[in-house]
Formats: sequence, C-alpha cells, structure tokens
Amino acid sequence: MTKREQGIAKLRNYIREKNLFSAEAKLLLGVSGGSDSIALLYLFSLLRSEIDITLLAVHINHQLRGEESEADAVLVRDICQKLGVPLIVRKINLTDKSENQARQKRFEAFQQVLDAYQFDYIVTGHHSNDQTETMLLNLFRGAGLSGLAGLRPRSGKVLHPLLCFSKKELQDLLVEAQIPWREDSSNQELNYRRNWIRHKLLPLLEQEINPQISTSLGTQAEIFADAEDMILKRMKSLLKKVVLEQDNQKVILSLSALKHFSKLEQYYIIREVIAEISGSRRDFFAHNFENIINLYSAEGSKKVSLNNGIEAVKEYDKLIIKFSEESQPIPEPIVVEEDRSRVVWGDYRFSFKVLKVLPNCFSRDPLTVYIDADKIKYPFVIRSRKPGDRFIPFGMKQMVKLKDFLINCKVSKYERDYIPIFDDGEKIFWVTGKRLDQRVAIDDNSTRFLHITAEKIREKQLRPANRSRIGEKK
Repeated sequence: MTKREQGIAKLRNYIREKNLFSAEAKLLLGVSGGSDSIALLYLFSLLRSEIDITLLAVHINHQLRGEESEADAVLVRDICQKLGVPLIVRKINLTDKSENQARQKRFEAFQQVLDAYQFDYIVTGHHSNDQTETMLLNLFRGAGLSGLAGLRPRSGKVLHPLLCFSKKELQDLLVEAQIPWREDSSNQELNYRRNWIRHKLLPLLEQEINPQISTSLGTQAEIFADAEDMILKRMKSLLKKVVLEQDNQKVILSLSALKHFSKLEQYYIIREVIAEISGSRRDFFAHNFENIINLYSAEGSKKVSLNNGIEAVKEYDKLIIKFSEESQPIPEPIVVEEDRSRVVWGDYRFSFKVLKVLPNCFSRDPLTVYIDADKIKYPFVIRSRKPGDRFIPFGMKQMVKLKDFLINCKVSKYERDYIPIFDDGEKIFWVTGKRLDQRVAIDDNSTRFLHITAEKIREKQLRPANRSRIGEKK
C-alpha cells in the first residue's frame, strides 16, 4: 500500500472515529507552507473524491520574514492551483514577535474569512508531535488537567484531523507525492519555548525515556480529555449554586457558598467563570488560583490581576471576576442638549421624553425615573463620579457624600466609576439605578415631567453575543 493510500485511509478513519464533520461540510484549511499544512491540503484534496466537502485554503502572511514570507505565499498559491483548491491570502501586522500574538491574530483572520464566506470549520495541520509539545509546554506552565488534555480533535469551530499522524508520516507522504514544502527559519530559533522543547528536550526524552513518547503522550491526552469532560459536566450544576449575578463584563460569586466545595472544585468553578468572561481556558494557571484563594482571608476590598485583562476582586462576601479598569476605560463625559432624545454613555443607552401628563402607574424599575423637567438646567452632563461629589438622595433633607452613599448601597469600589452620574452644573440629579436627587422630585406645582429610561447594553468587544449564561446548556 502506498503512503498516499495509507494516509487517506488513516485520515478517513480518524474523521469517522472522532465524528469531526459530516458530508457537505465547508472547510477552511489553514495553509502556512510548512510540511504539516501542505500535507493537510494534499490529503483533503484527495478526500474530496470520497466525501462531498467544499474546501477553501487560507494563507496568513505575518510579514515578519521579508522575502521568506513572500516565498511561502508563492508556494502555497502554486500548490493550491495544482490541486484545484481555491486560496485566500491575508496579511496581518504584528506589534511584536510573540507566539501568543501571532496565534491570536492568525485565528482572528481565519475567523473573519470563516464568517465572511459562511464556512463551517477551520481546519489546521497540527499532528502528534505538536500534541506532545503542547502537553509538555502546558505541564511546565502549570495549566492543569485542561492543559494536559492538549489539542482536542475538535474544539468549537476548529478541527485537528491530523493528530493521528506524526510529522515524519506527513513528510514521507509529501516526498512520495513529490510535493515541496517550506521550512520556516524561525522554527530553529531556540528563544521560542516550543522550539526548545522540539529541538532539545524531546530528542533527549526519546533517547533516554521512551522512543515512542509522542504516541504514548497522545494516548494520555485522550484520557485527560475524557477526565476533563467528566469534571466539566459536574461543574455545570455547581456553578448554579455559587453564581449570584452575571452580565457581559463580570460574574459575581458567593464566597461563603464557594468555600463549601473542595479545593479542586473551587479551582474548576473559578476557571469556568474566567473562561466565560475571557472566552478561553488556556491562560488560567495554578498560581492564578492560589492568588485568588489568598483573597478569601483578606480584610476589606482586595483584588489580584490575572491574565488577558481579567481580575478577581473580593468585596464583602462576594468574589467578583471581571475585566480590569485598564481593559474598560472610564467613559468620557457626554453633553445632553434639550433636544436630544437618546444618547449612549458607556454600557448604557438613555432615552429622554418630556411629558405633560404623568402615567397612572409608575414603573418600579430603578432604571426608569420621572423628574420635574423645570428643576434641571440644560445642557446637562452624564459623567463618572468625581472626588467630593455630593447630592441629596430622594427622601432625605441633607447632602451626603456620593462615595458614602455608594458604600452604603454596597456598590463595589471597582464598579463605582462606571455608574452614570447626571449633573446639570448646579447639582447631581440622578445616580443611575440608585437614587434621584430630592431637588428634582415631582411635587404639586410640577407641570412638565422628564421621563428618563436607562437600558443596559452589551459591549460586543468584551463578550461574544451568542455566549450562554454560566451553567446553562450550550
């Protein structure tokens, strides 16, 4: 049996075994020009004769290696043309040479093409050697069971159908078919951690420990993945017991409820919450968890910074997992003229309407208020809080400090900057969602009424719109 026949049979069986996709699937192939991705392109071009699939190759030019990068694109274009696979080339700009940024930008480019052409999956050429490197890298980084599970055959919209192949098998396949590939010179640079594992550590492990270490670790990865899946199923029920509140920017957990669970269960609960906010489980490590555990005994309000602009905050009996202030700039003040009917400030959309007659029933919604329209001055400003802010809360007769008022309302110190404050230059007349000022209250002499409605809106850049709530079925 030829390498080609062996390869297509192995691929076909793996796709069926892992149920990666069905007939009529539209597959976007990531093709860099290296042996792995060229083998992917070749094998899937052969697979078309057996399965009804639509292929589109995408080459990402990182523009980091000058003429080498251009030569990669030329080779990919030539091979795609010979194999009859359409190709899209995208260029991306990187501010640094980090592996993380390159991976993130590359995935963003793939996702854009996937959405634009309405394809089903992104398919990459990762193989068993990549799996071994990933597992070892994650082990050394302290990524836990999830990291030891390595690359999954299918992860959301991303497929890894070549995990059953070694790099040598793929290169032997290309040699037999007389299909060339490119070697990325940066793959030899040992300052990249993955390259050091590939060129220094793995050969030593194969020589001294186990010549078949990639095969052995590949089997272990599947066991770890099954264990991880089993734990995640249990986490869904546990999350419902500890989550007090969640929105597009934060999740609030009950500390007292959280402490009832074992340390391992706490680890997974917190990891799932962080994944819900950031969209990824890959950057939560053991030391992050220990830092959060240390918050439990902290006096007052304390916080620790995690990864990807996420932070954990301890407030009273609550643990708040949220985007840090650095990742959520405080909105600039916005001026509201008398003729404006709608404005957006931060995470809120406000509507304004002047009425001559009040409704028979008032809403109990704290985001809807009615005030005496003649007791405010235009233009007024919607802004964040300032040092020294004071107002007279509705129902009271004396000024109080806004800071003290918010503390009494048990508003987290890290949320206070994001509460819209209505200021007409003479007074604060509404602390959104909390309290009106007594000086704008409706009385028997009021003839015009300003109806203000606030609506909390999602910020799409912080959270994908189709994400389900924690603990719900996805």
